[in-house]
Amino acid sequence: MKNILKISKNDLKSITGSVVAIITILGLCIIPCLYAWFNVFSNWAPYEADATGRITVGVANMDEGTETLGITINVGEKIVDALAANDAIGWSFADDEKAAIEGVYSGEYYAAIVIPEGFSDDVLSFTRGNLTNPKIIYYENEKKNAIAPKITGKAKTALQEEVNAAFVETLAGYVSDAASVAQANGIDITDSLGDLSERIEDLSRDITICIALTDSASGLTDAAGNLINVSGNFIGSTHDVINANDKLLEEAESQLAKIKKPDTSKIDTASNKAKVIGSDIAKFDTDIIKLISGSDLAYDAFIDVSRDRWVERIGKLKENADEQGKIVKSEGFTAVGEKFDELSQTLTDISDGLKALNKDMSDEERKAAIQEISDNNAKAADLVDAINNQINTDIDTNLSKALTNAKSSLSGFRKTMSKADKDLTSLSKYMKSYNGALSGLKTSINKTADNLKELQEGALNASDILADASGNELLQEISEMMANDETAVADYLANPVKMKTEVFWPIETYGSAMAPFYTVLAQWVGSLLTAVLIKVKLRRKDMYPDLKLHEWYFGRYGLYMLIGLAQGLIVSLGDLLYIGIQCTAPLRFVLLACVNGLVFMMINYALVFALDNIGLAAGVIVLVLQVAGSGGTYPVEVLPPVFRALYPLMPFRYSMDAMRECIGGMYDGTYWKCLGILLLFFAGSVAFGLLLYRPAKKLNDMIAASKAKSEIML
Repeated sequence: MKNILKISKNDLKSITGSVVAIITILGLCIIPCLYAWFNVFSNWAPYEADATGRITVGVANMDEGTETLGITINVGEKIVDALAANDAIGWSFADDEKAAIEGVYSGEYYAAIVIPEGFSDDVLSFTRGNLTNPKIIYYENEKKNAIAPKITGKAKTALQEEVNAAFVETLAGYVSDAASVAQANGIDITDSLGDLSERIEDLSRDITICIALTDSASGLTDAAGNLINVSGNFIGSTHDVINANDKLLEEAESQLAKIKKPDTSKIDTASNKAKVIGSDIAKFDTDIIKLISGSDLAYDAFIDVSRDRWVERIGKLKENADEQGKIVKSEGFTAVGEKFDELSQTLTDISDGLKALNKDMSDEERKAAIQEISDNNAKAADLVDAINNQINTDIDTNLSKALTNAKSSLSGFRKTMSKADKDLTSLSKYMKSYNGALSGLKTSINKTADNLKELQEGALNASDILADASGNELLQEISEMMANDETAVADYLANPVKMKTEVFWPIETYGSAMAPFYTVLAQWVGSLLTAVLIKVKLRRKDMYPDLKLHEWYFGRYGLYMLIGLAQGLIVSLGDLLYIGIQCTAPLRFVLLACVNGLVFMMINYALVFALDNIGLAAGVIVLVLQVAGSGGTYPVEVLPPVFRALYPLMPFRYSMDAMRECIGGMYDGTYWKCLGILLLFFAGSVAFGLLLYRPAKKLNDMIAASKAKSEIML
């Protein structure tokens, strides 16, 4: 004990005898505290409206509104009015969509919200029986700041709430207006419901007629099936007659061997495939060009969902055109082949035009691109017609020559009969397939009849419900209430449920909530810097006779202990008196900071005492692990598995938990439990330093000698 006190006294004398040492010690006591205070200040209230209100989010309302039942509705304007009254975000209302998007690209806005032109129309699409989900486009700049997108996420939440409220409020308001208009014009709701019930009964009678028609159609399919069977038998008989006549014509064939009928099957195939291409081109013109020339939402949906599929489909049409061009050229129809080549190039132009479409195009660019696609599509359709006309002309000419020769030869007649035989065989196959198709058609017709019966039953039930409602006094009262007090009804429907929140252990500011993390971190950094700047070794051991290892250990720790206590007192008192954090138990807060100073100093002191240079590196590693995985900023549950496994072994955890008890309120002795665990870390560090010193001494000396040889390291 005597040597312990002597070492501590000599350390204090050494400090007071050197100005540099005094300044260094003062710096070790104060500088880490500044780190804690500045960080608590900077995080004081980053999520409050005063702070987030400076986060700029652009808003562009392009909604043109819509009209229904003679009433003009613009939901976009109501959303903008609601956002303007919301100060949680710094809303900046741009002139148009382009300005809002450019603001996000340039960094002027952290995010932007664009309400498209047809928004109101989509909101009320259900009134026209064509449900279309209204969409609002949200643009976000994730490069400008890592945390800002999380804050601007509040903008999306606020926007969604305002949209839902505006939708219900607008709908309720206009329903109320409609009720007022109906009442003013002497229209009684209950009488209207009775009329509607009668109309539904009329609909039910019409459905009965439809059911009878479907039953008749089912009978027609049976008759058509019988007719096909009879036709099949007739074709079989004709086939037998042709085979018999074939023998009679065999002798004449030798005389006409040199006359050959041209095989036009390949040309026929080319003509049919050209018609298929023409059909797809017409479908593309009807379904796609009109679609992408419509609303922005339809255009965006086409880009996201259908464009690539149509590019692939048109590519297959091009391949088909190339293949048929080669075939007809090989058959001698060069002019038709050139038409197919021109059609192939036009299809390529259409495909390239589709690929060039994108959401970033201006209106003028998009219209020009769509017009070019439409022109090429029309050109392709004309080429298909030209191909078919030319094929028909060429084939007619060639067939005319062939038939002229065939008139003078029985051989030609035989071939014609043979071809007719083949055609009858194909026709027979088609008849069988048609018979199967008729069977499937009959099944579909029967299902349609069943669905109509279910619809009729539902209509009758609805008629009964409306008939009952027409005499309901409560419905009449609701109608009168909506007509007389429309604002109250609209407000109630927009916000039918109020959320009541009860907070346990409330903490007024985010800075107070983050104070435990930054305070504990500053104390650890202070203890680590102390271990780096103040040596653990004694330069003159001869001054201490019979010096034992534990005396040296605790004697030099005395200086570390005093610095740790000073750091704890300064940072805790600064948090309370200078920063003004919330604290329900200030004395316990100061006590905990002092215990932190003693424990953190002992951990870092033990690492350096036992492991020297390796201990300094270990202290930094332990710091990094605790900063990342102690749950100071993010809940430990969201961290990777390795940090969740190390979490119970981190001193930061227990220091921060105890400080949170002091700030938010005490519960079930948690404070004292954490304090006890910290003292266990203290005892474990003492054992670590004393027990590992001698086993690690040889390694430490070897590392120190290697550092000295480098002549560039202390």
